Amino acid sequence: MGRLQNAGAVILSGLMHDQTTDFEEIARGLPARLFEGAGHPTLLSPDAPVSGVHLELQEAKRQGKYLPGSGLLPHTDGYVYGDYLPDFVFLLCEQPSSRGGANTLIDGKAVLEALDAGNPGQRGLSMWLANHAVDLAEHNDTGITAGREASGPVAQWKRMDDGSKRLKWRRQLNVHEVQKHESWTPLSATDAVDSCAGTPSKQYISLWRPLPSDGAEQAKNTVARLAEFDAVLQRATLAAARSSSFSLKRGEALVIDNYRVLHARAPYVPGGEDAEQTTSSDVDAELERRMWRVWAWSSDSSGIPPDGVKSSQPLNASVFAENKTDDSCPGGSCKKQEL
Repeated sequence: MGRLQNAGAVILSGLMHDQTTDFEEIARGLPARLFEGAGHPTLLSPDAPVSGVHLELQEAKRQGKYLPGSGLLPHTDGYVYGDYLPDFVFLLCEQPSSRGGANTLIDGKAVLEALDAGNPGQRGLSMWLANHAVDLAEHNDTGITAGREASGPVAQWKRMDDGSKRLKWRRQLNVHEVQKHESWTPLSATDAVDSCAGTPSKQYISLWRPLPSDGAEQAKNTVARLAEFDAVLQRATLAAARSSSFSLKRGEALVIDNYRVLHARAPYVPGGEDAEQTTSSDVDAELERRMWRVWAWSSDSSGIPPDGVKSSQPLNASVFAENKTDDSCPGGSCKKQEL
């Protein structure tokens, strides 16, 4: 736990017992395993459900919100829970893809520290991010679902019992924009694996937006500031992809401080049911990328959701379908702010 708190993410290995290992069951036990003997913080969600990422992507594909083998830019998990998003994410690899699919992490603390050490404009942006409230909820006109209500500064600092501060920030992605971005293009079986191909998008791709109560001038300034920070993160994405991408092996699990670190995946060659999407002459050799996910809440989080921990994936209609982001935005379907 100490290494996780210092670095923001760790890889757990040696989790497989044999080739017949039940990966869903291993994933279920990961949070308790990590927190066991930690003393502080304690685990608030020992019975958090497991989600098969490869299974939910099939539903996202059916809804037209996922292109098999596409990349996923740096984001936070669990934002559909609003202010009660999980503070830790566990991703267990059952089977990596045959090629591609490397992971990339962006440390929010490092990004903000770089702004604080930068020129006056960058320092001003950092101060604005920590003090100006915006709409942090996901809306179903630009996201993949309607998230629960959330607002406040993009960069929030929670004071801990020992006097230290813990960063809590989040980033959701505009599905319509990121699917246009070059990094979403899946690999074909003959492509070279290049996780840092492409350049930053000229489009605003995050989902932060002005508060409904903002006046016209305030909203205009908010739009400009959010676009400025979005561009910072897009540049950070390319730098991280070039310098520190890594791939999980079968039986390894990535644990992420979801309050601090954004995570992403590079494009990969799809396998399984989607293998026909490739140009390979031997598509049977292409492996389906199979991952298992658990969202976890610790005593250092903002607490578990008021209705409990019911899901570890955003497309769970029984948990999130009826959410509203605010009374003036039924189902989160308000017209989006242009950014």
